[in-house]
Amino acid sequence: MKTAGLIGGVAWPSTLLYYRLLNEHVQRALGGLHSARCVISSLDFAPVYAEMVIGDRAAVTRRMEEAAHQVRVAGAELVAILSNTGHFAADEVATAAGVPLVHLVRETAASIRAAHPHMRRLGLLATGFAVAAPFFGRWLSEHAGFELLLPDAEQQRQLDAAIFGPLAHGEATPDTVADTNELCASLQARGAEGVLLGCTELSPLAARLQPACAVFDSTEIHVRAIVRAMTLP
Repeated sequence: MKTAGLIGGVAWPSTLLYYRLLNEHVQRALGGLHSARCVISSLDFAPVYAEMVIGDRAAVTRRMEEAAHQVRVAGAELVAILSNTGHFAADEVATAAGVPLVHLVRETAASIRAAHPHMRRLGLLATGFAVAAPFFGRWLSEHAGFELLLPDAEQQRQLDAAIFGPLAHGEATPDTVADTNELCASLQARGAEGVLLGCTELSPLAARLQPACAVFDSTEIHVRAIVRAMTLP
């Protein structure tokens, strides 16, 4: 089994979720008492978030490059960013790590397209930072051929408040679940044939949502891809 270098802490509930899912999937794949070989560099989310708010992506990129170098020195044979939003720096992280990066958005786009070859319109729930960056649009639209449907400005503001509020503290409140269900319904009413939960903090809500269309969890898709990379000979 290869050792995965995990860049996390953005926010900490995401890293906790990834660690559990990675171990569950490794044990399912290999059986017995197997568990995931990994090293984790967990960032302090407060300064990362502050830099994102003022638009200093270069500073965040430097933090992630340092984390990538740390996991490589610790023995990582592949690297993964445990954050959808953090993939704006995916190329820089891969270069700094010097090992293959399991790209969340690339894997998600390919997985949804393979399962739904005729799907056209895909709703996206993600942070405003991720939506504003080009990587989601590039992979989901240009590479996978989806027409993306996004929340309106007020809906995005409310979604960001939930993600960086209770969800970033590991609290999935009933109101947050209800609001996310409403967002899914709104996107479907506009023509979405499926909705992508493109933020790790939204992943714990997936089982509690009741949309009339398909819901895709980018975290679950990413975990499966990481485990494949870890366990392939």
